[in-house]
This record gives sequence, C-alpha cells and structure tokens, in this order.
Amino acid sequence: MVNPSPALTAPRPAAGAGAAAPRTDEAPAAGARRAVAAARAAEEAFLRDAERVFRLSVGALAQRTRGATVVYRDLLVPLLKAGGGLPSALAYSVVSVRRTGERSPLSNIVLLSPAVPPGPPTILAVTAEEGRICLEWLPPATDMLLRPATVGGYFVYRRMLPEEDYGQPLNAAPYPGTSYVDAGAPYGKLVYTVRATLPDKPKVEGAPADEAPVDYRDIFPPPAPAHLDALPEAGLVRLVWDPVAAPDLAGYIVFRAEGAGELSRLTKEPVKDSFLTDTQVVSGHRYRYIVRAVDTAGNLSLPSPEAVAEPL
Repeated sequence: MVNPSPALTAPRPAAGAGAAAPRTDEAPAAGARRAVAAARAAEEAFLRDAERVFRLSVGALAQRTRGATVVYRDLLVPLLKAGGGLPSALAYSVVSVRRTGERSPLSNIVLLSPAVPPGPPTILAVTAEEGRICLEWLPPATDMLLRPATVGGYFVYRRMLPEEDYGQPLNAAPYPGTSYVDAGAPYGKLVYTVRATLPDKPKVEGAPADEAPVDYRDIFPPPAPAHLDALPEAGLVRLVWDPVAAPDLAGYIVFRAEGAGELSRLTKEPVKDSFLTDTQVVSGHRYRYIVRAVDTAGNLSLPSPEAVAEPL
C-alpha cells in the first residue's frame, strides 16, 4: 500500500502535446521495449514508497477465499491512529512469493480514495429465544476520526466457537435498524459482532463492535397436545390426542394413574403416532391419562388435558 505520487495516478504527457508525432525510423520493437522499461520504472517507484500491510500464508488462504476471489480487508486503523486523517488516495498491489523467497512481478496497481468509516457500534443485548436470537445495539457516536458519525446501515456477523474468523454477514444488504433477529442460528456456542456502513457506500464498513458471546442451547420444550380422548372398550382403553407441530419433535410420552393414584410413565420410548392402545388395564377400574410431547433434546412439554376412562 502506498500514498501514490502523480506518476502513479496519471500518465506523463508526451513531448509537444497537441503537435504531430515526430517521424521516427525506429523499429516497432523499440516502442515495446520503452513500454516495458516504463512499467518497470513504475513498479520500482511503487516498491520504493510502498509498505507491506499483510502477508497471507498458504494455510490461511482457504479462510479468505470467496469463490474464485481472495478477500482482504484493510481497516486503515494504523493510518487513522497516526493522526492527520486519511490520505486522498491509496495504491494497492499484490505479489506472490515462493518458499525459496522468489517474488513474482507486481499485480496491477489499484488506486482508490478512502472514506472514513464509522466507529464501532455498542451491542446492548443478545437474547436467545426459541428458534431465534435477538440482537440490540447502539449506533456509533463518531467515525474513526472522532467526528460525528453518519451511518447508512449495519452488517451483522456470527461465528461458532472454536472458529476464529467471521464469514459473510448474515444480512445481504445493510440493515437500517439497531436490532436484528437471527432466525437461522444453530445451537452451540456463538459469537456476534456488528459493523456500521457509510450511506451509499455499503462496502465501507466501520470497526466491529465488541464481540457478544451466547451459549445457545435447546432448552425450549415443544407445545403440549391440546386435546386427549380416552375411549374405553372391553379390556382396553384407546387413547387419541391432537398431534403437535414442532420441527424437532421426537414423539409423545403417555402417563397413567389408577384411581386417585399418582401418574407414572406408561410408555418407555416416545410414541411416534398420536394414538395408543392401553391393554394393561383391568375392567371396572378407573384410569386417568395425560400425554406430553418430547423433542430430540429431551425437553418435555406441559401435560395435555387429563382424560379418564373405565374399561368394560
């Protein structure tokens, strides 16, 4: 990276600009040699003034590859901390290096005019709920030069431990508000951060907010069956209940009590269907039943309404 000189930002005018080009008897190869020499001089000038800002090892290459592109973000924090604001233009180039130390020629040199990004937001809360995680934050008060910040939106990032790097943001476009619902969060130990963007410049992201961790565990039981029927017959009781809609439903546990006794578990394993036939009954005895849904994490729902039956 380098703050470019005029030689890097604009071509030199030819001598006698506006006049007819002087006649020359030089062979075409001479012009090509001059072009190569000029490119080499520009490369040498760039390398003389540039400083290395990042070295990407082969092992870390996959983490920064997005499709067929390698992505590097230069936060420009050292330049901002040095004082005096950002330079009006910056030039970037990339070289590859063999293990033996041999360097490739410079890539093309890219010029850009940097914009001052917003400062970091302040995350207020990360709340785990069933099927989602809710984030709230305060907007940054200043930009990276401590001037009043102007924010165009926010990108929300999530990573799972022990991963060290964030991938793409959860939202494809800058989010305008200061709260966000992550409806696709997986269970596990998660870490979130938020970055503000400039108006009309979504690629200019500010410093990340301090990370907010959350241990997102499945402690949320499924709904209870809303209705239970106990239908007495000769020597048995048929039980039928309303099925439960839950994406992680494992089945149903049936509980039974005789007379005024305490309810105890009737089914050892979860019942997959929403019906059951109880043949372990005695005719003329009174039985009470409830059903509870259970999910794959072992969370039990509240009990269904109680049903009573006396087999014939």
